[in-house]
Amino acid sequence: MDVLLDNLNHSPGAALLGTIAVLLALVVTVTMLALRAKSQRDKWARLMQGSDGGNVESLLERHLAEREELVDKLRDSHERIELLEKKIRSAKRYVGLVNYDAFDDVGGNQSFAVAIYDEEGNGAVLTSQVGREGCRVYGKSLTNGKPDRHLSTEEELAIEQATALRGRPRISP
Repeated sequence: MDVLLDNLNHSPGAALLGTIAVLLALVVTVTMLALRAKSQRDKWARLMQGSDGGNVESLLERHLAEREELVDKLRDSHERIELLEKKIRSAKRYVGLVNYDAFDDVGGNQSFAVAIYDEEGNGAVLTSQVGREGCRVYGKSLTNGKPDRHLSTEEELAIEQATALRGRPRISP
């Protein structure tokens, strides 16, 4: 300690410069720490924004509970979509209709053939032939695109109409 006091007495300017250098280093360090603290306070304020003053732990717990609920809803939605996709494949949604005159003595295109089937070609062809003496109705089933009996020209035309739009499956007789 005596050596330090001797040095201070012999060169007070150097001691002053050393003290100023240490003081400046402390001021820079305190300033940097204050800026970091402000940055942390700003981050904390953004984190707590909208959390109605609760603590972060309760905020995270609420977030996790909401996430689990959304995952469950998403899983349920996927299951429902898969079920709907299965149902839509079997929905009879392709329809073609042809009106025609079945007999020479009856006009007005009162007879008709209608084809109704699903994505896999399962369905039916219904034909109604209207004449002066009566009306006849015929039904032919379609399984995997194949009819169970021979199709008439009008029935084939009804199938052509049903398959005319792009993306519909073609049923072959």
